[in-house]
Amino acid sequence: MDISKLDQKIKPSGTMAISNKSRELKSQGKPVIGFGAGEPDFPSPDYVVDAAIKAAADPKNHKYSPAAGLESLRQIIAKTTKDYSGFEINSDNVIVSNGGKQSILTAFLSILDPGDEVIIPAPYWTTYPEAVKIAGGTPVFIETEKSNNFKVTVEQLEKSKSKNTKMLVWCSPSNPTGVVYSKEEAEEIYEWIFKNDLWILSDELYEHLVYEGETSPSPAVYDPELKNTIIVNGVSKSYSMTGWRVGWLIGNKSVIGLGKKIQSQATSNVSNVSQLAAEAALLNGLDVTNEMKIAFNRRRLFATEKINSIPNLNVVDSTGAFYLFVDVSHYCSGKNGLNSSEEFCDWLLENYFIAFVPGEVFGTPGFMRLSYALSDEDLDNGLSRLSEAIDNLNE
Repeated sequence: MDISKLDQKIKPSGTMAISNKSRELKSQGKPVIGFGAGEPDFPSPDYVVDAAIKAAADPKNHKYSPAAGLESLRQIIAKTTKDYSGFEINSDNVIVSNGGKQSILTAFLSILDPGDEVIIPAPYWTTYPEAVKIAGGTPVFIETEKSNNFKVTVEQLEKSKSKNTKMLVWCSPSNPTGVVYSKEEAEEIYEWIFKNDLWILSDELYEHLVYEGETSPSPAVYDPELKNTIIVNGVSKSYSMTGWRVGWLIGNKSVIGLGKKIQSQATSNVSNVSQLAAEAALLNGLDVTNEMKIAFNRRRLFATEKINSIPNLNVVDSTGAFYLFVDVSHYCSGKNGLNSSEEFCDWLLENYFIAFVPGEVFGTPGFMRLSYALSDEDLDNGLSRLSEAIDNLNE
């Protein structure tokens, strides 16, 4: 018997594939330094762990809870959204999901019908197009320009729009580039969305990780009724809680109503222990986040200078998230037997035990993503190996 045709349509996570290959080499005793994982190297805050221990000891948390999430957590999400993100919602606008990925998939399932198109500017996070396809939609890619710091323009959006266009995926600060749109640039995009009465899915997981200037305003600031806007957020990046699997979806009552139905049939509630740990994270503010930002910024500046000093490598101007997007196109021309950034990254991992994510994963060949969310020592050693590798290529 045949399995679903989805098997031919969707791909596994490219970032997870690099992480898995790195772990396999480490298990063989290889000195792998991983630049691939999109997660902070810091432990979760002590008060998060303490809250989880307390929650696990309480028998009421051993039972099912509402599919949309604990009311206490949803209320705290509503409060911190107003305090940090600048727009007002109530708990009825929130679904708590098993991480940002489930929130994104639930959003697409709530909006898309077969044949609906979703505009996704490249470079993009690897999950976006695959989640669109799982939901029955069609991803439409826009190739942005390095000369414009990989920012999409209204002119490009207008050219990509068709009668089937239903949504734009928006991520600022960007994964994978770390690029942050200015307030004026973001407003121009939002105005176009609202004028054309399209949906915008705004991935705001990195909103607190901006090192120069201001973070981009949320589209919800300009769409207080959430008529066209859906927000995805969570505790994974800003609070170093990737493994706790707590994200959330913010939308209007129609979106949230259908999202509740979907989640009630897919997973029911998120682990109560993780939800109460997320409550503790939000209740304790951004002090831990701001401490991480100091380290991330130091590493960002160090890595940018180091890479730009390596012959024929350079990075996109990154001021957010914890990624650098490195132009390696010079070494993907076949001259050294390497014909793509994918082959280049494989060569680096197999010969120098440094793991980067190739640009093909993000829809932009000739580049690779570097996460600087690793220790200062590993960052220094790993980039020294990269420099050595390039020196050997140039001999």
